[in-house]
Amino acid sequence: MPTVRFGDRGDQVVKVQFILISHGYVSLTATGYFGPKTDKAVRAWQKSNGLQEDGIVGAATWKSLSVSV
Repeated sequence: MPTVRFGDRGDQVVKVQFILISHGYVSLTATGYFGPKTDKAVRAWQKSNGLQEDGIVGAATWKSLSVSV
């Protein structure tokens, strides 16, 4: 999976948003834009899963998100 971060747009961002929404981390629609709300949700996810809270969805965060679906 490609790394996604603040400011990115596209299908991979939608995928991250759908997973976060399904776990109650984001109260918005999956727009495909990695903005402030998505960044905050990613950081909260990372914190609650013992990951580095950098707001970047890299290999470790993708793995954690993938296990949860």
